[in-house]
Amino acid sequence: MSTLREGTAPSAAPSRPVPREADGIAPVPEARRTSRPADFGWIWPSAQFSFGTVVLGALPIAFGLGWWGAMSAILAGTAVGTVLLAPLAGLGARTGTNDPISSGAHFGVRGRVIGNLITIVTALGFFSIAVWTGGTAVMVAANRLASTPTGPGALTMAMVATAAAVGVVAVRGHTVLVRTYRITAVIGAVVLTGTVLVLAPRFSADYAGGAHVLGSSLHTWLLAATASATVPLSYATFQGDYTRYMPAGTPPGRLMWSSGVAMFLSTVAALGTGAYVSTLFSSPDTPWLQGLTDAVPGWFAAVVVVFGFAGTLPQGALCLYAAGLSANSMVWRAPRSAVTAVTAVLALAVLYLGAVRYDAMDSMGAFVTLLLTVTAPWAAVLTVGHRLHGGRYRPEDLRVFTSGGGGRYWYTHGVNHRAVTAFTTGSAVGVLWVNNPLYVGPLAELTGGVDLGLPASFALAAAVYGLLCRARPERSAQEVPMTKEVAR
Repeated sequence: MSTLREGTAPSAAPSRPVPREADGIAPVPEARRTSRPADFGWIWPSAQFSFGTVVLGALPIAFGLGWWGAMSAILAGTAVGTVLLAPLAGLGARTGTNDPISSGAHFGVRGRVIGNLITIVTALGFFSIAVWTGGTAVMVAANRLASTPTGPGALTMAMVATAAAVGVVAVRGHTVLVRTYRITAVIGAVVLTGTVLVLAPRFSADYAGGAHVLGSSLHTWLLAATASATVPLSYATFQGDYTRYMPAGTPPGRLMWSSGVAMFLSTVAALGTGAYVSTLFSSPDTPWLQGLTDAVPGWFAAVVVVFGFAGTLPQGALCLYAAGLSANSMVWRAPRSAVTAVTAVLALAVLYLGAVRYDAMDSMGAFVTLLLTVTAPWAAVLTVGHRLHGGRYRPEDLRVFTSGGGGRYWYTHGVNHRAVTAFTTGSAVGVLWVNNPLYVGPLAELTGGVDLGLPASFALAAAVYGLLCRARPERSAQEVPMTKEVAR
């Protein structure tokens, strides 16, 4: 593997992306950076327009909110989550590599492992949820349509078929992923629109909700808004997988707005559809996919079967691809495709144990939500660090872990203790504020059950890191000369 100086590309580089990526950690040469910020208009909708995300829109209704309360919580929460996510869009374009490796500029080359582990665990969790949700949709809808079997055996077959397709796309890499997104985003938009239209005669915007889960309508609304905010932020470690294929000179503002607008609109559409469908259930406790299948006309069940498969493909592949890239930076001597294939087998094992062997998908979902409280302070450190560094990086110094160390981002034995201290502080406070089925923190009890773990952990980590860097400035934050090609 060869490294490149910032702003240069080998003359022999191909003029367009190749179908399969050979290396998951080397900076992408400028000649191969053919993606554009507008691609987020395909990337985020394709991921959000899946049952794995849509089903989360049922939470505000399950919490007891009415239609208008649910939608206002979704809008507010999604806006907050998007504001925390979008500023990181420029990181991958400047470094030419994914966000966990890029995080080495701020956490230290060895400290980047924090981002690697967060990405792998989060990705495998969401992969499992996406494939389980899609497989369940196929099984339940097929049963209504053709009286096919249900149960662990049928669910396993549906999930294996879906996971196999997801694995093929993820192993092929970026080019195949983006081409898939362009198709599935359109399919998803059509299906969600069709669902709304089919159920419109039964829908009423006057739906008043039920008993508030936290007693107070305000506290319940805040809980729903926080849950919605986690959806955009859950992609914080995945964004650079795609911006690394965008030209280094792309204006940061354009990247931020393209990512932010696409994320906000697609998330609101997905969660809003989930809430819309949930208002029609006879009981808030009805499993969402079962409720959807019962609510739609018989012929629409065929659409649910198709979308259960096709809609899972982009979200599952996005997660598996991200996990493969992060694992590749820890096992860098192996090809990215091989590492991703092994990761896919591991993901399938996690899925089987969680969904079939132990029937613990609710607990897995709660665990992944808990993990997002750790993602927020990680993103906060990167956001502050990106500003302190002025968006200037030395990509070649981010990969010194493959050659023994050194370089601008080595800090203290490869770890930047300022960033790690800020991350640890924010994470500790965030976890203490969590409120989910697995764990209720003591700070959540003091605020009437409202889960403020995400905003609290982000704000505290950002403040601590900023103060530590001000007290003892980082040498790596000094201006890094940029070539004319990168600066323009």
